[in-house]
Amino acid sequence: MPLREGYPSSCVGISAVADNGEERTIRLASIVSIDIVGFSTMSERDQRNAARKVEALRHRLDVVSTKHGGRLFNTAGDGFMLEFGSAGSAFAAIQEILDKRGRGEPPIRVGAHVGDVVVTATEDLLGHGVNVAARLQELAEPGTALVSAEFRSMARSSPASFQSRGQKPLDNMEQRVQTFEILSSRQRLARLSRRIGGFIVAAAILAVAIYFAPTAWRLLQPYIQQQQQQQQQQETPQAAVGSPADPIETPATTTASVYVPGYTFADCENCPQMVVLPGGLYQMGSPASETGRVRDEGPQHEVSIAPFAIGKFEVTFAQWDACLAGGGCNGYSPPDRGWGRGNRPVTDVSWADAQAYLDWLNHQVGGLRYRLASEAEWEYAARAGTTDAYTFGARVTQTQATFRARQTTPVGAHEANAFALFDMHGNVGEWVEDCYAANYDLAPIDGAAVQADDCQRRVYRGGGFADQAPVLRAAARQSARDDQRVQSVGFRVARALD
Repeated sequence: MPLREGYPSSCVGISAVADNGEERTIRLASIVSIDIVGFSTMSERDQRNAARKVEALRHRLDVVSTKHGGRLFNTAGDGFMLEFGSAGSAFAAIQEILDKRGRGEPPIRVGAHVGDVVVTATEDLLGHGVNVAARLQELAEPGTALVSAEFRSMARSSPASFQSRGQKPLDNMEQRVQTFEILSSRQRLARLSRRIGGFIVAAAILAVAIYFAPTAWRLLQPYIQQQQQQQQQQETPQAAVGSPADPIETPATTTASVYVPGYTFADCENCPQMVVLPGGLYQMGSPASETGRVRDEGPQHEVSIAPFAIGKFEVTFAQWDACLAGGGCNGYSPPDRGWGRGNRPVTDVSWADAQAYLDWLNHQVGGLRYRLASEAEWEYAARAGTTDAYTFGARVTQTQATFRARQTTPVGAHEANAFALFDMHGNVGEWVEDCYAANYDLAPIDGAAVQADDCQRRVYRGGGFADQAPVLRAAARQSARDDQRVQSVGFRVARALD
C-alpha cells in the first residue's frame, strides 16, 4: 500500500487476506478519535455556519497531523480519525490541537489508544485499536483528551503531562480500561505553580516551627495525649459496635415497633451495628454534566426504595474473625497486609466470601434477614437525600474519606453522612447484590437487585483507599467476578425489617 509522503515506514505491518479476497495490512498504530461537542444543536441553529466550522476544523486537523507525521484517515459528520506512527507523535499533535484552538472553533473531545489496526484497500482503518480510541473519546469531557494506559506508557512523555482518571468501562467491551487525561500547557503550568507555592509556604512554616518548637511542644502535649487516647479507642474492635454516647439495642430490647428511621440496633454481640433508613424516591445514576461520569451510570431514573436497615460501618476484621471462630466463612482468613485487623474493614474478600459471612450471620439470628444491599439501595444510602456527586457536595476531601492512600483506616474515622452511615465514600469498595449491567436501560424501579442466570460480574460501590476521587462518587460503579478477591474491596450488610 502506498504511504503518504512523510509517513513513517515503521507503521507498515503484516499482510492478511479478507474473506472476499481483498488483501489487507495489519499494523500497530496510535489512533486519535476527535468529536465536536454539541454539533447537532449547532447545525440546527445555523447549518451553513456549522458546516464552515467543521471544514475549518478538518483542515486544521489535517495540517497538524501531517506536521507530526500522521494523517487524517476518516471523517464522518462531526467526527475525525487520525493515525500516527508513534504515541509520542500523537501526543504532540493532541497537545497542539487542544492548546492552539482557533477563535470560534467548536469545542471538541479527544480519545487516543495504541493498538493493532486493519488497513483496508481505501486506506481506512478498522479494528480494536480504532474502537478503543472512539470509546475513550465518548467518555472524555469537552475540551479534554482521554487516553489509555497503553498510550500513556508509549508516549514517553513526562508523567506530569497526565492525570489519572481511573478505570472506566467501555461500551460493548467486557474489561474496564485504565484511563488518563492529557493535561494542557495551562494545566501543567498551574500544577507547577501550586507545587512551587506549596514549597515556599512549607519552607516558611518549617522555619517558624523550628523557632517556636519548644513553646509549641508544651502547648500541644495535652492535645497529643487526647489524640492518642482516641486512636487507641478506634483500634479497639468493640468500637465498631457503638460507643457509650450511642447506645445499641440488643435482641432483649428490640421490637418491631422501634424500627423507625434513624434507629440503631445490633441483633447479637458479634452482629454488625445497623441503622434503619426511611423509604423514599430518588434519582439513581449521574447526570451527563457530572465530572467523572461514565456511561454505565445512566440513564438516570427514578427508583422507589422501601424502608430497610444497613450497616452503620463496613464489616470489620473483628467481625469476620468472629465468623471464623464460629466455624463460618468457609474457614477463609483474609490477610491484613500488616495494617492491623480489629476495627479496620475486612479486605481481600470476594462477593462469594461475603455470601458465606451472611450465611453465618443469618444462622446466628435464626432467619434470613441479612443480605447485601441492592445497588439501588446502596446508592440511596450513600446519597442520604443529596443529589451531588458526593454526600458532602460536589467534591470530597481526604478529611472526609480515605482515598489516594496506601492502606485502610479504622471504620468510622471520618464524619458520617446524613443517614449516620460511615465510609460510604472510600476506605474499601463494597460489594452489592447485583449482577453488573452496562447501563440502567432495564434496571428495576423498585430498588430490587439485578440478577441473571449467567452472571459474569458483580458490582461493588464506593471506591477504595487507593482510588482517585471520581471513583468514590455516589453513582460510580465497579465490577469483578464473584470469586475475585480484591485488595481494596470489602462489604457492609443490609437487613430486612421484621
